[in-house]
Amino acid sequence: MDDEHDGVQPDDDAVLGGAPADDSADDLDEASYERLHRRRVRRRRRQRAVFAVLVVLVLAVGGAAALVWTGRWQPGTDPVAAPASPTCDAAAEQPLTAPAEVSVEVLNGTDRNGLAAGVADQLRGRGFTVPDIGNAPVAAGPVTAVVRHAPDLLGQARAVAARFPEAQLLVDPAVTGVELTLGDAYEQLLPEDALAPPAPPAPEGAPPAC
Repeated sequence: MDDEHDGVQPDDDAVLGGAPADDSADDLDEASYERLHRRRVRRRRRQRAVFAVLVVLVLAVGGAAALVWTGRWQPGTDPVAAPASPTCDAAAEQPLTAPAEVSVEVLNGTDRNGLAAGVADQLRGRGFTVPDIGNAPVAAGPVTAVVRHAPDLLGQARAVAARFPEAQLLVDPAVTGVELTLGDAYEQLLPEDALAPPAPPAPEGAPPAC
């Protein structure tokens, strides 16, 4: 009888010494076991590589879908960052100008005699320069104080307004300096450790909440 196998080629298990089809390592000699072990290792490595590629593809598709959903990317164009919009950061509280650098005129907008003189003395005591005092041409009404200022003197005006609770801050091109008008609601200056500086103007295009 010759060595023919009726046209059937030997499979891997036959090469490995007759190992069962389920890759069982039972009854294998040492050399066959090593070959079986290496084949299992190669198969696991291939499976891990395929899994890693699938994960990367899923993440890429998910990221592209998110960009399309948010309108930050249209297929056929390069992804671009959304244009930054003005925020309230530019309107955040800024350091106050030192009183020694501020000159302010004090006006009495009430019918209380001597009010402007008394407040002027207190402001001088805190380091402000008060060159003039007087009566306002128009009553201020039920406010604590109104601080009008020239367009380029916002910093000085804020320093004055910070000493009065809920003071109104107004830019007035007709004013050449800083002008403080006391109203009927004025009672006393705020303590230096509890100042209430008004926020500077919000940047153009910023949300109304600024």
